[in-house]
Amino acid sequence: MALDYQKIKHWPFKPMLRSYVREDLVCSAVGFGAGLPGPLRAGDERFLGAHAEPLPMAAVALADGDFWQADPQAGLHWQQIVHAEEGITMHRAMPPEGMVVIERRIDEIYDRGAERGAMVVEDHHFRTESGEPVLDVRVITVLKGDGGFGGSAEGAPKPVPVPAHRPADHVVRLPTPFAADAPLFQLKGAFDVAATIQDAKPGQQMLRGLGAFGLAGRAVLHLVCDNDPQRLRKLVVRYAGPMLTDETMQVELWRTGPGAASFEMSSVERGARVLMSSHAEFVPV
Repeated sequence: MALDYQKIKHWPFKPMLRSYVREDLVCSAVGFGAGLPGPLRAGDERFLGAHAEPLPMAAVALADGDFWQADPQAGLHWQQIVHAEEGITMHRAMPPEGMVVIERRIDEIYDRGAERGAMVVEDHHFRTESGEPVLDVRVITVLKGDGGFGGSAEGAPKPVPVPAHRPADHVVRLPTPFAADAPLFQLKGAFDVAATIQDAKPGQQMLRGLGAFGLAGRAVLHLVCDNDPQRLRKLVVRYAGPMLTDETMQVELWRTGPGAASFEMSSVERGARVLMSSHAEFVPV
């Protein structure tokens, strides 16, 4: 049965009330690799401990809700969903603890054809209890089994390649969390990663896309925001491949204008790209 555009476009999300304390945000920071050995370790101290500041990327963990795509009423081939893109837009600094109201909606559904699938753009709006905007999270997924439903692809988000005609302005290498530490964003599953992913080593585990998002965000803060989360205005990543535990990520960043940058991230050991065509906006010095 073809995707029902009107049903999915107007999916009845209920507002989510999320309360959190500083320790929750510290756990997310650790899940993003904060505190591990490497060039960011000293700067990570501001995101760890009893007086920790929030990393903006931790908001995405708070936005985790029900897996609505698997609801039989949706009529989707949810087993063929691909997580394509994730982003945050900051309106104000995230408080270190408190409560937020998260309102979700489907912004648009694009039909890229039966072979390429349907693209769903989902927005999560964070508000204070009094209604003041805090930040927005945008998640783009591709329903590979639900294209060709008769919709339009006009206006669908397109990747903006990095300026690869010139060398990156900044490069930094960061370790991913260790499998032995049972990282927060480890992808649950009973499959053998080493047998599934080329050049993976026995014992390595796959991490959720959110883990890659957070780790890359730490690199961006370090490279262009002087590690100050209040200078970050927008962070958008486009997923290109898996990130594993116990490996090294290389983030290459190009400054593209005042307060703007593009970046990619890849596994050093596997020579595999993890993020592509990603970008950030920030308050310049």
